[in-house]
Amino acid sequence: MPWSVRRVLKWTALFALLLVSGCSSLTSLYFYPQTVWIQTPENLGLNYQDVWLQAADGTQLHAWWIPPPQPLTADRSAVAADTVVLYLHGNAENISSHIRSVDWLPKAGVGVLALDYRGFGASQGRAMMPSVLQDVEAAAAWLQQHQADKHLVVLGQSMGAALAVNFVAAAGPLYGVDALLLDAPFSGFPQVARAALTSSWLGWLFVPGSWLIPSQWNPADLAPRINVPTLVMHSEQDQVIPVQQGRKVFDQLSGSRCWIDSRGPHIASFLFEDIRLNSQEFILSRSCGNLPRLP
Repeated sequence: MPWSVRRVLKWTALFALLLVSGCSSLTSLYFYPQTVWIQTPENLGLNYQDVWLQAADGTQLHAWWIPPPQPLTADRSAVAADTVVLYLHGNAENISSHIRSVDWLPKAGVGVLALDYRGFGASQGRAMMPSVLQDVEAAAAWLQQHQADKHLVVLGQSMGAALAVNFVAAAGPLYGVDALLLDAPFSGFPQVARAALTSSWLGWLFVPGSWLIPSQWNPADLAPRINVPTLVMHSEQDQVIPVQQGRKVFDQLSGSRCWIDSRGPHIASFLFEDIRLNSQEFILSRSCGNLPRLP
């Protein structure tokens, strides 16, 4: 897991260096890229296309475009064919290990662009904030150019949820974002670092250093700027990001919002058929509709 004891030990060592060297580039600690693919969409019976992008700073990026099967079968509505999803994965490995979180969407008739941030998979560079937000914009620009007639839904999990909030809050209208789906978001960068550190007795020693972590990209602080329908899901059994952090993001949303109580471990939501079906309803309608809401 991204925030396992092994990760905590890495954090403590890096926090020790932080006390000496300062906090520049500190957000790179949040990313654990892997360059080797463990599978492709083809292994899951899906057609796909390698997409090469360029961020504003010139960094070369890679993504997978996974269209729905053509022609659509009778049970795939025209509504689904008019919708695309920009998928932003978690902070570790790459799209090849996260692709099962969204492989059900093309089968439901929804095209997916799955992005690898800089340093992940075949993408160049090194992931850190705020540079990685340029990667999200490059992916959204590709969809705007190649899928201009489609409704755009941004789906982010864990770190991807944090990036999704930052992107939609700052540039959602510019890229025509119609809805946002967040799975296991954390409320802030310092907060999730403290959650990781306090899971180990050794980590407690470095909790004070978490106050040096930049907080201008905190999802809970940016959530009030989100003005598109937003679905948030989080599991009470999540031992990586406490569910209270997801609820805080939800509480700060000022627009149309809905909540699903997920189940299982961190970002396991889409293993459950009922959650997939509710998420599909939200993605296709871009509305909370009859989905549950927290008071």
